[in-house]
Amino acid sequence: MDNDTQKQTTTWYRIAWVWYRTACVIIVTAVIMGATLIGTARSAEPVAELTTQAQHILWTELEANSVDKSQHNEVVCLAENIYFEARAESYSGKAAVGNVTRNRVEDSRWPATYCEVVQQGPKRESWKTKQDPKLADRDRVYYPVKHKCKFSWYCDGNKDVIWANYGNGETIEGNARAWRESVELAILIAGDTGLSISDNTHGATFYYAHNLVYPYWADSKEYIGVLGNHTFMK
Repeated sequence: MDNDTQKQTTTWYRIAWVWYRTACVIIVTAVIMGATLIGTARSAEPVAELTTQAQHILWTELEANSVDKSQHNEVVCLAENIYFEARAESYSGKAAVGNVTRNRVEDSRWPATYCEVVQQGPKRESWKTKQDPKLADRDRVYYPVKHKCKFSWYCDGNKDVIWANYGNGETIEGNARAWRESVELAILIAGDTGLSISDNTHGATFYYAHNLVYPYWADSKEYIGVLGNHTFMK
């Protein structure tokens, strides 16, 4: 190999080495940035407090139905929504609320997870964390703006507790039964266990308690029917 060829080959090796190092830096940087974003991202989670009996019911049902741990939050968020929106409804009435929630998750107009759909609405940061500009995003606390969310129980200003038993341990039969049914239905709808129930709302994405309110949006929606204390629309 003559000197000119050797010099040319060496130059190309150097160029290739520079490109290789640059590519490695870009890949490593991307991985680090991705890991940082994943580590600091905050996803919606269940919000209600559960009494001892309520916890026992929840974990018994999750275990009995072999619900994968990755699905727990989604199931609990849906169960909370069914319970607080339809605690006094029949099993079919509870299923209808669960199905409307599922229809929203599957509709591109709404978020793609049960927790996000249930908790959709404007949030405000707690004054305790807002006053600290150096606080990391993952440590900040947010609350829903009162009466501005999609499901009223989530932002009515009341503390969300699932009372399946009194302080002395005595079971509150009606609440315990309603919570168990809510969890059962949430597992069927969101649990990804291979089991499911049909949509008894025929594709509804809206409902309202017709004995209490007539929402402004009702006239612009397609009426589907009435089940229990709710009117269903899409």
